[in-house]
Amino acid sequence: MQLGIRNARSSESLLLRQQRFVNDVSHELRTPLTIIRGYVELLEVCGADDPELFQEAVSSIKKSAQNMQSLVESLLFLARADQGHQPLTKVPVDLDELLKKFVEDYQNPRVQLTKLEPCKILADAEFLKKMFAAFVDNALRYSSPDSPVKIELTVAKDEAKLKFIDRGVGIPKEDCAKIFERFYRTDKARTKPVAEENSVGLGLSVAKWIADRHEIEIKIKSKISEGSTFTLLIPTI
Repeated sequence: MQLGIRNARSSESLLLRQQRFVNDVSHELRTPLTIIRGYVELLEVCGADDPELFQEAVSSIKKSAQNMQSLVESLLFLARADQGHQPLTKVPVDLDELLKKFVEDYQNPRVQLTKLEPCKILADAEFLKKMFAAFVDNALRYSSPDSPVKIELTVAKDEAKLKFIDRGVGIPKEDCAKIFERFYRTDKARTKPVAEENSVGLGLSVAKWIADRHEIEIKIKSKISEGSTFTLLIPTI
């Protein structure tokens, strides 16, 4: 009897998680699709006669399409991860060189590499770059357009300390343990007047999965209206 009850509760919990997941995905897709449809309808009426409106519409449609692409790619990544079909190939990697190349390729003047000490780790370089991007994207998203995001890499004994530092809106203390959940957003302080439509609520979930597979510990220090620091403690070789 007890086993049957546990199985029923487990099935009910799984169903609720699936329903929540479907609702979250639907919510994330609704916004960019609404934007695209709205601008297409506007262009049909008067877009050809208004160059400024035409450019605004094209720009918004492009951003919305990119948002949907990002969502789909993250969903596929996590789906493969959940099924155990996301293998990593770990080899010796010069973390300082990888980080330097990442910042160069990211091509955003707001992203500043302020400290860089040489170290070698065992990792899958492509997955690490995806993790870096998630933390940088997050920091930029929750900061003002003129605020820099600083990256620091220091080494002590058998551990590298990688920091992503922003001066953005900050994270409420009670939310720090939840921000890696899929589609999670805080409602109290991390409101985004800028680039709201570009967030899909999955980047940090992807980053956490990659960090866990590399035995990387993540620590968060944040203060409302002053910014956040994500510190990654990475084993070296």
